[in-house]
Amino acid sequence: MRVIEQLIHHFWARGALSREEAAYLVKHGFAREEDLPGFGEPLPPEGSDIDAEMRAIAEGKEQRAANDKAVAAEELEDELVGRNAGTKKGGGKKKKPTGHNLAPAVELLKAHFAARESYPALLELGARLAKCADWRAAARAVGSAPREKLEPALVALLASRPRALGELWFWCDLEPLFDWCADAANAGPVADGLAKLLRATNPANVGRLGQLAKADEVKALLDLLPARRAFLDLLPVLFHAHFQKLGLWLVPPHGPAADCWPALPWSFVIVYNARHGAPGAPPPGYAVQPSGLAPNLLRSALTTALAQAPVAVRELLIQETRDACQPAFARPLHCPFTWRV
Repeated sequence: MRVIEQLIHHFWARGALSREEAAYLVKHGFAREEDLPGFGEPLPPEGSDIDAEMRAIAEGKEQRAANDKAVAAEELEDELVGRNAGTKKGGGKKKKPTGHNLAPAVELLKAHFAARESYPALLELGARLAKCADWRAAARAVGSAPREKLEPALVALLASRPRALGELWFWCDLEPLFDWCADAANAGPVADGLAKLLRATNPANVGRLGQLAKADEVKALLDLLPARRAFLDLLPVLFHAHFQKLGLWLVPPHGPAADCWPALPWSFVIVYNARHGAPGAPPPGYAVQPSGLAPNLLRSALTTALAQAPVAVRELLIQETRDACQPAFARPLHCPFTWRV
């Protein structure tokens, strides 16, 4: 498989491609529709409030009957399997398969949020938009804010505390959740449902959302996802409208947040080269080597960069390389002199 095709699958699974962007890539032969899960699902009704719909579904106010039937069917299946899996005398009931058990996903989300709660940037950003008692209220405020209010709030926060950018990036880093869902050890309807939720633009298309949202941790995730989309949508705005200040804001965070941090500045470097460079004419700056970046961070950087400039970034990538797991670039990359990656 071509490297670009593998990357498109990765981008789509991470929700970094819109349906229109994916349709463009499919149309021009860079990916196949059948290889993009959910690509053929119907669009939500025009003018629908997806965030309000998300919260309504999370509270079980919609699609409850369909979800309850699905849960009942799964429980009946488990019960029947358990009865048949005992001893010859009929004793013993088969333990419920891990893939049907919500508890591991709950523990995953609980640990995921706990690792981020000590970073105040999300609460600080939300507090600039509304009165927020905790990070969940802040996430709802950020996710529901119109861009004309969210952009100045974010810029003001970064001007007062540049390190907040890295903290917000940590809040929006869902790679541990994607990795958990993709792990064969967690295979089953819970992992499938969580993976669909992570990449869905319309939560109504997640068939087991009612079952998942029985857990408060999943409801917290439902609060966070719109805020994450709103923040990621502002990254190209930071690049284009606040380019001169961006170098001041690229400050690595402390603690665990530093692990995923390099992907964000590298995403801006990739966009910088894609938009301002040309074969034989690199943009102003010093040379950087992406080979020194961990593969998972490079894929994350590419995912973020492609969402900002899909056509330009795609043209910067070499479509086929000897190492199918390592993306390569068509020309050397340069970083602006005022940035550090």
